[in-house]
Amino acid sequence: MTSHKPAVTGQRSAAKSNPEPVVATGVKLIRLPMEPNKESHPAALYRGPEPKPGELLEFTLDNGVTYQGKVAEATEADGEVLAEFTGPLKVIATK
Repeated sequence: MTSHKPAVTGQRSAAKSNPEPVVATGVKLIRLPMEPNKESHPAALYRGPEPKPGELLEFTLDNGVTYQGKVAEATEADGEVLAEFTGPLKVIATK
């Protein structure tokens, strides 16, 4: 005998739909790879917590503009983190 469970539709966990970003300070924004005639993508270089792939990373540059991006991969070495993003960064409006 098989049991049937009713399908749950239209429900998402709040954590998945609006995840809290990892906040980094002292970020230097760069582009990788730094090679001529190759498509590049944004990356953040900073000291702080290493985000996991898929997490949102949020940071404010010295000019006061806040950015947020989805992390493709991050590497930590000697306390410094290099976080690469999956695509373009989103500008976050100030509150």
